[in-house]
Amino acid sequence: MANAYRHPGVYIEELPGPQQISGVGTSTTVFVGWTEGGTVNQPVLIDSWNAFTRTFGNFVWGHNVPFAVYNFFAEGGSLCYVVRAAANPPASMTFATSVQGSLTVRAAAPGVWGNKLAVLIENFPMENPPSATAKPTFVLRVLYAAPPTGTPPTILDALVARYVVSNQLPSVATSSQTFWVLEEFSGLTSADLAKPVVTAQSAIESRINSQSLFIRASVTDITGTRPPNVIIPAPLAGGAGDAKTTPTDYASALTSLNPLNDINLLVLPDTGMVDDYGTQRTLVQQALTYCESRTPRDLFLIADTPVGLTVEELVAFKSGTASSSGLVPAGNALNSSYGALYCPWMDFFNGLTSRSVPIPPSGAIAGTYAETDRRVGVFKAPAGVLDGKLASAVGLTTLFTTTDQDVLNPNGINAIRNLPRYGIVTYGARTLSTDPSLTYISVRRLLIYIEISLYWGMQWVVFEPNDQKLWGAVNRDVTQFLTSVWQAGGLFGAREAEAFLVQVDAGNNPPETRNQGQLFIDISVAPVRPAEFVIIRIQQATLPTG
Repeated sequence: MANAYRHPGVYIEELPGPQQISGVGTSTTVFVGWTEGGTVNQPVLIDSWNAFTRTFGNFVWGHNVPFAVYNFFAEGGSLCYVVRAAANPPASMTFATSVQGSLTVRAAAPGVWGNKLAVLIENFPMENPPSATAKPTFVLRVLYAAPPTGTPPTILDALVARYVVSNQLPSVATSSQTFWVLEEFSGLTSADLAKPVVTAQSAIESRINSQSLFIRASVTDITGTRPPNVIIPAPLAGGAGDAKTTPTDYASALTSLNPLNDINLLVLPDTGMVDDYGTQRTLVQQALTYCESRTPRDLFLIADTPVGLTVEELVAFKSGTASSSGLVPAGNALNSSYGALYCPWMDFFNGLTSRSVPIPPSGAIAGTYAETDRRVGVFKAPAGVLDGKLASAVGLTTLFTTTDQDVLNPNGINAIRNLPRYGIVTYGARTLSTDPSLTYISVRRLLIYIEISLYWGMQWVVFEPNDQKLWGAVNRDVTQFLTSVWQAGGLFGAREAEAFLVQVDAGNNPPETRNQGQLFIDISVAPVRPAEFVIIRIQQATLPTG
């Protein structure tokens, strides 16, 4: 309604300007899986590794969320959510423990795997043979029972074996069993067990619980009683549950993400810990389905392949066929533009222990996504010797050749390579989709960025009069936003008309659609695509002399 002007004079009025469509974020990552602490199925916003440890705890063997989050920040990530997922049923997961005098040792994570751990308590410096008579200073050694010869190793067995070989760790043999020595805490005395009150933390608890990947320690006698020597490995017992028989409740954890509207990337780094490759593939498919079913579809999955598979088995895992080895069963193919698959696993150098740990690469990959988005833009493929460099990786569990990648790449499996002169880099940029128009990660993520930016930026249009004035305003706002995307390098074309097209007029909004309260905005964009294949063509020629 027009203002009423009742007296002569000058009137000042503010008119609403164009509605600015702001680009949404592109690299806020969600990590879902088991952690030591935190509330179950409650997304928590985290902005640093220290913030993670305060809420969720430290590194834990066999659970990869802490490693993934650490490497996310190390590779350039700045903001993420973490969701602690529970086992199903949760009560069936219990910790393996061993009581040695006033010292109780338990596995760092629940599960039957902890029953393979054992401890030795010996005088320090160590004696040969070890003495049962305790001296003031002692060493606590953490052992893992090596699988018997001829027994198929579990995934955890295989990962511990790589940990032992990579770090050149020793072994201890008894008459019936070989143990790998995983960790040693030396120079301990009774003073390290003492604490002023029960609720305080002793020195041995602080040291072990902050550094160990495999165990957690607690002291029951606050006066500081030295535990007796244990010269024959004392196994931990009472652990129950595993990733296959007591699966992580990912469905509930993913549902907890529904209220969030500022997330972009999804990582489930523990899917590879299940001793069944068909189940692993089902978990990846579950995450893809969640990304595809969100409203709006704003989430992109970074998935890991199983550890240690051959090229043929990796292709079978992705394509849903059964491998000739029988390890990978037939199932549904992974076919979606809302996710990407990476292999192999990487070795991460843990500065607390100065040892390398085999982990899935998805957390570090998410960090390279974030760094590439920040430095260049979401339209740039997070791959190659610059944007794909994995500075936090010190090794790879498998070294792929160019011939291997000739098979992996066409099947939508992104290889991580150790290239001479460049180091360890992500050398693939493909989604899991079989649609040629959505082959590349950067194209899909650019479309997500445009779609979600328009989704939130056009909310003001709802309930406005559906007429030429509204059409002109919408055309102006959308054109302005897409122009900024084109100028940043996200769209292909020497002119705006070659990069995008916006139509919102009577042509696509006839009376019959307007009468139903509908407004159609048709947009065409030409995304830039990565130069995946660089062909240098050289020929001999007789050049004119001048």
